[in-house]
Amino acid sequence: MRVRPSGFSLIEILIVLFIISIIATLASVNIGSDNLKDRLETEVKHLTRVAEFALDEAQMSGRDYGLLLGVTKNKSEDVFFYRWSSLTRNGWAHPHVDTDAFADFFFDPRVQVELKLDDSPLEFVDIDASQSHSTPQIIFYSSGEASPGRLLWRLKETGEILCEIEWNIFGKFSFTHKVDDSESLKR
Repeated sequence: MRVRPSGFSLIEILIVLFIISIIATLASVNIGSDNLKDRLETEVKHLTRVAEFALDEAQMSGRDYGLLLGVTKNKSEDVFFYRWSSLTRNGWAHPHVDTDAFADFFFDPRVQVELKLDDSPLEFVDIDASQSHSTPQIIFYSSGEASPGRLLWRLKETGEILCEIEWNIFGKFSFTHKVDDSESLKR
């Protein structure tokens, strides 16, 4: 009598792995198709890196840089955006640096942005996105200091906090993904 070996053949294992990988790919495509939180996290981390660059650029060039946060209307929806500027003899203007890192940026209309400087919340003024440069709320000084503050991104629909960045007077940034509301309100 011949004893049949137990277990699976290599071909059977490969077929099962192939089927599992296809299912996992389909699931990740469906889940990640419109993941606002992941996209916002990437955008906020980019903003943080550009802010650190602006502080370095301010120190190297001897010119203050600023970040203006505003809200504008787009198809009757409030859309939050930010705009970079540098201080010139004629006031605040778009930075003359060979990079598109300082381009205007508009957040997803489903997101609300909150700014606190010195633990005081600031109201956003409606700004026409095509308007010339206004005085920014956040300034990165050529001395290496910054206006300390905190930015929070919330989902307009529910008020859920999606992420937060905080920075001190020395421009040291800390990023938090999905903050607990009770902790955030205590600060």
